[in-house]
Amino acid sequence: MRQISQTAEDNLFRTALVNMRYGACTPDDIKFLRTRIAGRHPDQPNVAAKEFRNVAIICGVHSQKDQINKLGCERFAADTHQTLTSFYSIDKWGKETDPAVKNKWGKTKAAPKLKHQSDAIEFDDQREIWKVRHGATDHFPGKLTLCVGMPVMIRNNDATELCITKGQEGFVVGWQSYRGPHGKRVLDTLFVELDKPPQQVQIPGLPKNVVPIIKSTKTVACVPK
Repeated sequence: MRQISQTAEDNLFRTALVNMRYGACTPDDIKFLRTRIAGRHPDQPNVAAKEFRNVAIICGVHSQKDQINKLGCERFAADTHQTLTSFYSIDKWGKETDPAVKNKWGKTKAAPKLKHQSDAIEFDDQREIWKVRHGATDHFPGKLTLCVGMPVMIRNNDATELCITKGQEGFVVGWQSYRGPHGKRVLDTLFVELDKPPQQVQIPGLPKNVVPIIKSTKTVACVPK
C-alpha cells in the first residue's frame, strides 16, 4: 500500500487486508470491515460521493474489470467534455514449436516455425483481435481508449527507481502516436503524471512527477474454444 501518512482506521484496514490474504481474519477484522460496507445511512460510506468518483475498484473477475474500465472511460470523457482517442495494437502471427526437428546428433529438438505463410494478419482478423477484451490477452489491449486527465494505474514494474511500479496511480497528460499499417492510430509513448508517488520524480525535459510509459511487445497464445 502506497501511503505517505496513516490514520488509526488505515492501520485497521491494512491489518484486515493482511489477514484476509492468509484466510486468518479475526473478529476485530470482521467488525471493522462491516463499518466499510457502502450504503445510504449517514454512518456508511457513500460510493456516489465525490471522493470515490475516480478511485480504483478491485474485481475478482477480469471481465468485470474490463467492463468497468470501458464504462469509466466513457463517463470520464463525458464529465470533462472530451472526445476519447483510441489506439490500436499491431499484431503478427507468431511461431509454434515443431517437435519433429532433429539436431545434428539425431535427437529431436523443438524449433519454432511459422504456421502461416506470412506473419502478416489480414485486416478482418486484425479487426476481431481489436475487439477482444483486455483480460483475455494477459492485459495487453488490442484497443486502448484514452483522454487527457484520465486516471490510470501502472500495471508493471518498469522502473522502480522512477516510481513506475505496479499499482502506482496517475493521470494521463499526453502521448506520442503514429499511424499503423491499417491506418489506425498506434500509441508509441504515454505520458503519465504520478499521483502522490513515494518520492519526487524529475526526468529531464518533463514536468515534475511525469513519466513516460513506452510501448512493448508480448507473445499471446491463441486457444480455440
